[in-house]
Amino acid sequence: MSLFSNDIQLSGFIEKAYAGLLKAGFEVDSGNFKEIPYGIAFKIGSRTRKDKKETNVAVYHTEKKGFSIVTSDETVRSILLSMLSETGTLGSDEAGKGDVFGPLVVCSFVLGERENELLKLDVKDSKRMKDKDILEIYEKIRTGFSDSFSLVRIMPERYNSFYENLTAQGKNLTHLLAWAHSKAVSNVVAKRNDVRRVLVDKFTDNSAANSLIAAASAGIPVDFQVRAEQNPAVALASVIARAGYLLSLRQISETTLENKFTLVPGSGTESDMLLEKIIEEFGLQIIDKIAKKHFANCAALLGNRFLQS
Repeated sequence: MSLFSNDIQLSGFIEKAYAGLLKAGFEVDSGNFKEIPYGIAFKIGSRTRKDKKETNVAVYHTEKKGFSIVTSDETVRSILLSMLSETGTLGSDEAGKGDVFGPLVVCSFVLGERENELLKLDVKDSKRMKDKDILEIYEKIRTGFSDSFSLVRIMPERYNSFYENLTAQGKNLTHLLAWAHSKAVSNVVAKRNDVRRVLVDKFTDNSAANSLIAAASAGIPVDFQVRAEQNPAVALASVIARAGYLLSLRQISETTLENKFTLVPGSGTESDMLLEKIIEEFGLQIIDKIAKKHFANCAALLGNRFLQS
């Protein structure tokens, strides 16, 4: 029987958290843990006896979203997040894969001893964060931790050419993603000697694609996990990749589109309508410079226009 919860993973983590917070000098009462929907809530006392202030902490866990830690204390957040990732873990994730406009972006980020201070930031899977917060955190990482990550951006023109070459060889987007991840991983491994493990957010079961990434790790063990963003190293990679994607959209809007249009993420109706307006202004040739042509949105418009001409 689990000590804190019927969720074995959650209960195991809380046991580690309890021990870790005590070791860090916090006052933690074992009888102060309360089960809440999808999580455990508790209060901890200050590390200084003069300060009687208590801090609220909640740890959530689901199979779909993994772990989530909610607390106002940056030090507590850092301690708990560090328990979700081994020091020296290199996380790798991508952004832009499902978006019509802009590039495909892959980031590999190593969470070494120096990077542990970034765990004080409220970082989680970028899909659960606001764009404004993503860009603010990225700026802090870019200025102070430039050797901690590698960002591989495949801008639309190169992406479209790359994709066409792959399809001619009977390959697809999976192989393009594998190449980008392998490039990002090898870039970090080449400049850091403290990488102990590589963790990739799993996007395929294709053995050839996964082998390409594994080969880039220079013998360091590589794991492929679904929903790997619950690991802080992958979450940080996710945030950096998303920031790189958003900044690229801004760059394309300002230069290629001459600030006449602002590109948006996604692949829904808003993207379709915007793409049509851009084509009316710049012509069909603009698609190659701003969007992923193999998407159904682009293919439909290109086909319709050719039929009308």
